[in-house]
Amino acid sequence: LLVVSMVGDDPAVDPFQVSREVVALARRRLPPTLAMHAAGLPLVEGSIAELVAGERTTIVPLLLAVLLGVAWSLYRSLWLATAVVLPAVVAIAWTGGVVAWLGHPLDPVAALLDPVLLTIGVAASVHFVEGFLRGRADALSTAAALAAAKERLRRPAFWATTTTMLGLLSLTANDTPAVADFGLRAALGVALTHLFTFRLLPAYLARVAGAPVPAIAAGALRSGATWVGRLRATRPVTLALAAAAIALAAAGLPRIETGNDPLLLLPEDHVVRRDYDVLAARLGGVETCHLLIDHDSSATAPERLLPFLAEVRVGEVTAGLAGPVRRGVEGDLAVPLLLRPSGSTTRARCFAAIERSARVLGLDGVIVAGRSVRIARDSVALIRGLLRSLSLSLVVLTVAMAIALRSWRLGLAAMVPSVLPSLWLYGGLGCLVRPLSVATAMIGCTMLGLIVDNTLHLLHHLKDARASGCDAATALIRAFDRCGRAIALSTVVLMAGFLTATCSRLSTTVEFGLLASVTIAMAWFGTAVLLPTVLLRDRAPAEGGDGAR
Repeated sequence: LLVVSMVGDDPAVDPFQVSREVVALARRRLPPTLAMHAAGLPLVEGSIAELVAGERTTIVPLLLAVLLGVAWSLYRSLWLATAVVLPAVVAIAWTGGVVAWLGHPLDPVAALLDPVLLTIGVAASVHFVEGFLRGRADALSTAAALAAAKERLRRPAFWATTTTMLGLLSLTANDTPAVADFGLRAALGVALTHLFTFRLLPAYLARVAGAPVPAIAAGALRSGATWVGRLRATRPVTLALAAAAIALAAAGLPRIETGNDPLLLLPEDHVVRRDYDVLAARLGGVETCHLLIDHDSSATAPERLLPFLAEVRVGEVTAGLAGPVRRGVEGDLAVPLLLRPSGSTTRARCFAAIERSARVLGLDGVIVAGRSVRIARDSVALIRGLLRSLSLSLVVLTVAMAIALRSWRLGLAAMVPSVLPSLWLYGGLGCLVRPLSVATAMIGCTMLGLIVDNTLHLLHHLKDARASGCDAATALIRAFDRCGRAIALSTVVLMAGFLTATCSRLSTTVEFGLLASVTIAMAWFGTAVLLPTVLLRDRAPAEGGDGAR
């Protein structure tokens, strides 16, 4: 078993290309009696880059086909299905053009951009198409139906776009360039989607005015009374289940850890990952780090160094020495340590423990260094930064929702079905002892700005109904009559879109798509079930104007 390490510092040389050529040459000249396995960070990073580049030619067309199919199954009309995806497709093309013009490279985080924009854009278009069909069902002409849809949706759609952009822009507070760039690009794409929904989509619908319009059953337009009646009947069960889920999630939050190993982004059957696993099993580990000891440190004395190395060389993270101790020109020491396969949190904690133990023993000038150390510590800092962005997003969105609804009370109420999905998601991951990756941590900020959209539409119509003097139950009935169908259809579209991303070979995209779908389902429960169930307690007649409502 032969392990070859290659180190270079020439920025003009592509480490992945050189590594791949070296491995290919070695395989061609390998004697039949030997087996060869190649591993190393250049091979891992290069393989990830290849998969990312392939995502745009496989996942995005598949996602577009799935969303078209879902839209056609909902409306049984090809021209309406095309209308649903049109603004998002154009927005993706414009966003991709801007990114290419700026010369930004693709990375595993950027690979999520097109699926996210396509899915968000289609969900926004569903609300407009539903508003148009409702106008046609009320016997309005095409032009009048389009005008009515634009007028009715202008305010809630504007604030839905604004809150989605705020959630994405909160990612720019992260210190990691890839995450901050994703937030900026996605926010730009969402803004373009809104523009094309209100500019391009009406023009398209007017142009195909001669096409047959599918009829909406009267029951679908007046289903609010039935739904509110069911919510009232199941109110105790709903509140008990929600309370139990909140308690369980709260118990899992303290158990959250981070894990951001680049190798885990590759599929299990990828040759680079297979070779890594073989080498790690045979050698105890593949990656290395170094104990760097300053020449002035007392740890350079053999009688002090050897007992310390005996303590740290075999532990939870370290699997022994990775080579001889090296001495620099000025007397500094470098002790290579072999690292066991482990998560970012575990490694960062052990690296900190080694440095702390050295200080306790009076061995100053001892630090742990190396690329593996930097990746582990940067990963922990990255996840913490994403969680800080989530907290910032919560505050900003609460203020934005209060302004949009012109009511602090409704603004706070709107955040309940938006916050709970993140609580349930992260608490569930903690209970299952599933570490947070970059994709998992990004779901909070990315989805938070998205899932408030349906809540905003519902509360906007609820507030209008309350302003006319309706009690809470009647106002909810009218609100669900207006937007209940659109909320359900947009939820189906969002879940179908993100579930399609699980067909990716990049584990980041798979994990993001699966957990995003679960988050959207929980958000629908919060918006369409839990929030109206709680609001049913309020039976006081509405007051004129805004007031404290």
